[in-house]
Amino acid sequence: MSAKVELQGEQPARYDGVAMLLHWVIALLIFFLIALGLYMDHASVSDPVALHQLHKSVGIITMLLIAVRIIWRLTHKAPPLPQGMSGIQRVMAGSVEGILYLFQILLPATGWLMVSAMAMPLVLFGLVAWPLIPLPQSVMDSGSLAEMMPGLHQWLGWIFAGFIALHVLAALYHRFIKKDHIVERMVPGHRSDR
Repeated sequence: MSAKVELQGEQPARYDGVAMLLHWVIALLIFFLIALGLYMDHASVSDPVALHQLHKSVGIITMLLIAVRIIWRLTHKAPPLPQGMSGIQRVMAGSVEGILYLFQILLPATGWLMVSAMAMPLVLFGLVAWPLIPLPQSVMDSGSLAEMMPGLHQWLGWIFAGFIALHVLAALYHRFIKKDHIVERMVPGHRSDR
């Protein structure tokens, strides 16, 4: 049997090309969204509406890619963690991965809910109208959800940034201290079987 043929049920040594592409594209989009969000909060700009529309547009695209990534992850096996990892490290790795996926869902969902509660138009890149989440008229009339959502979205963003930093630090630890090649499983062009 060719080495390139993966037996059904066998775990791959590395993530496949689709998983890698989704991981790195989504990571870049998330870094862009965080940077743009910080810029919008702290800079006086001549056209804040354009920046908000860009943030919302990229956020929706990222949300759609995250949905694809989750479906791909559920239908394709991930490579195993190194055998030398302790039980606590395995639990931490799984927990942080789960939390990162959760925040990748929560942040765009709260952003979408926020603009829906504020009845703000959502037009992707000025070209495609995106529907708002239908909310009960009583919720719209009270305005409490519209008042609460910006703060919630911002705080979730800060917490998410903290978990991203933890994820990056863990990757650096594995790459430069443990040298167990766990990072290479998600880097195109690297071999993890050295």
